[in-house]
Amino acid sequence: MALRIAYLLNVADYFFTEYWVRQFGMEAEANPLGRWMFANGLAGFTKIIVVGGLFLLLDYLVKRQPKAVFANYLVFGVYGAVVAGHIALAFAIR
Repeated sequence: MALRIAYLLNVADYFFTEYWVRQFGMEAEANPLGRWMFANGLAGFTKIIVVGGLFLLLDYLVKRQPKAVFANYLVFGVYGAVVAGHIALAFAIR
């Protein structure tokens, strides 16, 4: 369940970042790889499809290898923190 929520947070991260890039330019994306993906039109595909596939792989590993549960919660925590940062930034800019 945490992994599915983390994937939704990943999608939310994409839409927040897309918004910031449209509002404030490419400099709004702090990640150089993310900046390159946005500049070349690959960000949506990468975040939704490629990262989604990695989430499916992690889900498979968690079911097969109970020790992988730590990675599940780590991913959930990271994306939770990223989206919380986006929301905090949105309120700070208002």
